[in-house]
Amino acid sequence: MTIQRPVTAHSPIVGGERTLSTEAMHELVVCVTCRPRGSEDRPGKALLAELSAQMAGDAAWRVGGIECMAACGRPCAIALQSQDKTTWLFGDMDLADAEDIARFARQYEELPDGWCKASERPGKLARTALARIPASGRVLPPDADACT
Repeated sequence: MTIQRPVTAHSPIVGGERTLSTEAMHELVVCVTCRPRGSEDRPGKALLAELSAQMAGDAAWRVGGIECMAACGRPCAIALQSQDKTTWLFGDMDLADAEDIARFARQYEELPDGWCKASERPGKLARTALARIPASGRVLPPDADACT
């Protein structure tokens, strides 16, 4: 398991036994420093290992760990991201949620813009979103009517 620092959008990423290109990829990122208040246990490490195993056969996905996603009050945090898609940040994840996270990752891959309703997400992912960040370039101008 390799834990990497963030890289720029167009940097080649080296991880494990393969070098990933700069082509559009989907990334599932797990915070490995998250820990419940008053505990030294860092559940992100076990969650990262399980998700890496579950997603190993999916060539479109890169699964990795990162130090701190600033969701310390809601450990363990995960993010799903891809170029030109909504980025999702979820909190309160643990090892028991790995199957639902992998299922949502595969669902997210099929969504053209990454956007979906809470009712369309499996398990706790329906209620533990901390942020849904629009893809760059998809933000409406200030004078647009978002409801039309």
